[in-house]
Amino acid sequence: MRFEDDATGPGGWWCTVGGGVDEGEALEDAARRELFEETGHAEVDLGPVVWIREHILTVEGEPRRMVEHYFLATAFHEEVIDHHWTELERRVVKGMQWWSPEDIAISAETIFPEGLGDLLQALLRDGPPATPRVLRR
Repeated sequence: MRFEDDATGPGGWWCTVGGGVDEGEALEDAARRELFEETGHAEVDLGPVVWIREHILTVEGEPRRMVEHYFLATAFHEEVIDHHWTELERRVVKGMQWWSPEDIAISAETIFPEGLGDLLQALLRDGPPATPRVLRR
């Protein structure tokens, strides 16, 4: 997803789909829900959490503490449907695109998490880690 937020200044960045976990919701259920809401993909093979990252993200001038759990997921088609986007997503999401790990690794774009192309290539080469890797900024 490509985000552009006037409150954080010019330019934008790319990141994976994701979002919040509702109270009482399991991480796996939240991942499936967010994938559906942001891409329209209702059926995916959801694998394990492969990375965890914690950071502060400012959205529309409001700092938000993020604890991200990255799941390995396989979708069965490339179509993206935005019917379930929130008003905030409609304001700040400016593009959706599927990328290959190689294209991410060589891109001059700002893409989060940092080093995503290399992380994906290692994941494809080595398979999922036995325990999630904690990503450092």
